[in-house]
Amino acid sequence: MRITLSKFSKLKKTIAIFMVLIFVFIPEFLPTKAALAGQEAGGTYIIKLKDTKDYSRLLLVSDSIKRRFIQSKNIQFQNIYTFNSNLSLAGLKNFLAGTYEYIEPQKVLQVSEVFVNDPGFTLQEQNVDKQWGLVKAGFSQAWAKTVGSDANVVAIIDTGIDGTHEDLQTTNFVSGFNFISNQPIAAGPNNNSDDNGHGTLVAGVLGAATNNGMGVAGTNWEISLMALKALDKEGKGDVSGVAEAIVWATDHGAQFVNLSLGGIGFGHDTTLANSINYAFNKNVLIVAAAGNDTATTGSNLDQTPVFPVCDDNNFNMIIGVAATDHNDLKPAFSNYGKNCIDVTAPGKRILSTINFDPLSQKPSPNSYAYASGTSLAVPFVVGQAALIKALYPQATNIQIRDRIIGTADTIDNLNLIQCAGGSCRGLVGAGRINVFRSLQTEIPLDFIEWDIVKVNDLSGVVYQIVGGQKRLISSFVYNQRFANSEFKTANFDQLANFPEGPYVTPQDGTLVKYDTSPTVYIMDKGQKLPITAQVFFQRKLSFADVRTLSVSELDSWAKGNFYPPAEGTLLKAAKSKTVYWVVGQVLHPINNTFYADKGLKVFPLITFSDADIASFPKGEAYIR
Repeated sequence: MRITLSKFSKLKKTIAIFMVLIFVFIPEFLPTKAALAGQEAGGTYIIKLKDTKDYSRLLLVSDSIKRRFIQSKNIQFQNIYTFNSNLSLAGLKNFLAGTYEYIEPQKVLQVSEVFVNDPGFTLQEQNVDKQWGLVKAGFSQAWAKTVGSDANVVAIIDTGIDGTHEDLQTTNFVSGFNFISNQPIAAGPNNNSDDNGHGTLVAGVLGAATNNGMGVAGTNWEISLMALKALDKEGKGDVSGVAEAIVWATDHGAQFVNLSLGGIGFGHDTTLANSINYAFNKNVLIVAAAGNDTATTGSNLDQTPVFPVCDDNNFNMIIGVAATDHNDLKPAFSNYGKNCIDVTAPGKRILSTINFDPLSQKPSPNSYAYASGTSLAVPFVVGQAALIKALYPQATNIQIRDRIIGTADTIDNLNLIQCAGGSCRGLVGAGRINVFRSLQTEIPLDFIEWDIVKVNDLSGVVYQIVGGQKRLISSFVYNQRFANSEFKTANFDQLANFPEGPYVTPQDGTLVKYDTSPTVYIMDKGQKLPITAQVFFQRKLSFADVRTLSVSELDSWAKGNFYPPAEGTLLKAAKSKTVYWVVGQVLHPINNTFYADKGLKVFPLITFSDADIASFPKGEAYIR
């Protein structure tokens, strides 16, 4: 359908196609049994070498080597490379032992094509043929207080931005960088680094020229955009490229990072987590998409985590964003979950700028598109954060994060069947963002990080505020950790807009179990680690110290690897000759020469089941 309005007469093109944006991490390498046996199985990897001199050894087993973070002088991100090799991960670890701090399979981020149609601003939130999301989220009201500031720099880590688009011509662009071609992107509006269209869609939602008589309105009338191209023309890019871009943005003055990307298929990524931690501790606010990993039902991120949205280093360093439609309903495609989602924002049938026709894959300058996906919800939240910063320039990233979460409108009661056929209660964060409300000075920030808050009714419920969430403290944990702590009092209404996170964990080393299972866990750095019977007795643990806790409490904590045997233990599997030495809470394979040279023959060798050996955390091989 085409909309023709005289005041939008400069709209030149529309593209008619519908696609939901889907983000999926695709591992470049999945180990086979042959690979684990040390045989050849090619893959792409990322490595951090201990020293530059170790590069010559890496050359012997790799090709297509690319040095990363060459734009950063920070020592934490030096000597990091990505490369291809025909060796398995186990084979590389064996050959390169002693030369690296970590080596991991390289991952790929992907973003897909989008739906396209016609544009226009509206004050009617039910008018889905125009920009209903701006009024639904409260931007049109918020502009009466502030329209933004060019001092606020948003790094859009994506496929690039077409700054030549007619509706981005007056937007302020600062210098950026293309991590695909390894070239700088100059400041100013006349640069087009987007060969996919996705980054231009995101940029239009955030910073399209407003009140200029053409196209669409951006969330901020005044803002500075930093184009960081980490995804190629197919919308794909590796995790290390995104990590580099986060560090580059931090080192070059960005206060906000827009991550409209993500995916499933791999676990914790060290480099990405380190870059997020680096940015967060430099007062940068990071906002990431929940993802749309199954376009029909969405996924529960508590069961199948998506990264980077779930890679918040257990401190909510990322605002996770799910999508909602014009009725505040979670669309079928949007992921959800208690531990990774903080808020929702408009993400279905969103009108914005674009420069590529997704059907023909050909350039389409000065065009506009409808797009659906959590990818489009992220810039609404980043736009809200930038308006808060414009009104309160001294606000920190934590204060802005907590203000966004604390002023959202609860939508749980509307989403009764939208999460895999069941209620979304507690699974879509604090609710849909309310930008106008977040700019009201009369709304006090009653609670700050680490506050202990007791509800002033007969329930006796106690929470701790952590990462913008309220985390329930059970009576056992309260007596163990907080019995002598000061606390504030509140009613449930004051806490209503803090999403419920996981329960507060007991002290590290606490033994816990379900009442329906004999498995005992030990708490370690916010995770519950299962303990085998053999390790339980070897470590001289006592059943008298095991606490039986509720299913809801135990289920809220992430499950880690099996708790390893005691430090210094020598062990092997029943059906394998490989011997492991426990050092630093992980199992390190050792060879016969190392075994003899270290005088380890005097220590007993314990045999574990193959299943237990497979479940323990593994480290690099120790060989001679």
